[in-house]
Amino acid sequence: MELKDILTVTGLSITLAGIINGILYQYIFLPKVNRTFKKFEFDLKQKDLINQEQWKHKRDACFNALNIADALLSNYKYPNIKEGDIKPGKITTEEVRKCFNDLACSCKDTIVIDLLKKIMFDSVSPDIIVDLRNAVRMELEFGNTEFDKDRDKAFVGKVGADNELKK
Repeated sequence: MELKDILTVTGLSITLAGIINGILYQYIFLPKVNRTFKKFEFDLKQKDLINQEQWKHKRDACFNALNIADALLSNYKYPNIKEGDIKPGKITTEEVRKCFNDLACSCKDTIVIDLLKKIMFDSVSPDIIVDLRNAVRMELEFGNTEFDKDRDKAFVGKVGADNELKK
């Protein structure tokens, strides 16, 4: 066998190996990698969507807890606040039950539900709303530092622009 024949056979072998490699890569390996990647991407998007929905549910439950606390606190009598300085809010037992269920099923920590129970069942002052607001901020990961520290003006009893109070 001459050098020319050896180079021809070698060249053809390399070319054939390249063609086979290209076919295997293009039609077997690459599609499998693409399918795996697309499944991973789909799973990641699904988990993100679930996390987003769970966070929205938790946010709604926490904000509802704040509204319930406002309504409850506005209906209590306080020794240092005269009658009529706080406009009573309205809340139903069903709304409170739903809020407790939502908090219990969506929050990572018990501090929000514990504070709401304290507001419902203990003797508290209206400034406890500051603690609940800060607990909600922590639960929703809005920041770990206390945002509202003004306990003297923490609870809005009534506003002069309220049409019901002008009558």
